[in-house]
Amino acid sequence: MWGRGPKHDALKITPFAPGGTLTFARLLCPGYFGVGIRTMSELLAILDERAIAHPGARMLATLDDVGQACYTSGHTIDANELDPPPDDNAVLPDDAEFTPPLPDLAIRLERMVEAARSVSLDQLRNRLWWSGEGHPSFLPLHDQPDALVDRKETYIQAAPVAHAWEAVAAFSNGYFHGDLSPTENLVLARQLEETFGYALFGIGASYLGFRRSAPLPTDKLTALTAFIIDLHAQSNEPDLPTKIRNTLAETGLLFLRYVDR
Repeated sequence: MWGRGPKHDALKITPFAPGGTLTFARLLCPGYFGVGIRTMSELLAILDERAIAHPGARMLATLDDVGQACYTSGHTIDANELDPPPDDNAVLPDDAEFTPPLPDLAIRLERMVEAARSVSLDQLRNRLWWSGEGHPSFLPLHDQPDALVDRKETYIQAAPVAHAWEAVAAFSNGYFHGDLSPTENLVLARQLEETFGYALFGIGASYLGFRRSAPLPTDKLTALTAFIIDLHAQSNEPDLPTKIRNTLAETGLLFLRYVDR
């Protein structure tokens, strides 16, 4: 008797309205819930396809462990006071079904940009790890990026922002001690976009995902290689700069693990 291969959920994409998901962190933008997305190339194609319906918006997907990402996002938004505090004098309805109004994405972004004024790129030096327990290491991950796709569930938001780095406000993350904070992630994403042309497209429980639309000139590739190495802790990997440079030259994607070990 022939055995059957592993069962895969059929691909299904369902739209949702702002605040229309049951995620721990409330999603502020309209978007799509995906089931059965199996590869990174498939995810990127869906982002491009759905972007057509949202001119002027930036598409942002969840990565790696979506449940954990939503959990830490909800907590870090509160812990870092990314939204204005509630009005203590507001009269709330005596209704068990009452749902507080959604925070304002523009106000959250404004608060994060203001906080980012006190964050320098020097604060990000040697903060990232090349590898860690339970996480793919940098070089193999860029050969097999499908490892960062959560096949069970993916949330895609159409964030109404002008720049991809501003979409950090739509799914802020970085909660535990040693992680890059939400504001530090914003500074990192802004630097990668403005200096190297890498646009943020994904945030997960552990990783940020970026992509570029055109090859890098030689001088930019050299500078990006140095920047990526400078972000990470010291490594004994032989010939690391050449390996990083070759990886960056061969793929238009960039994944950085923003969490501590």
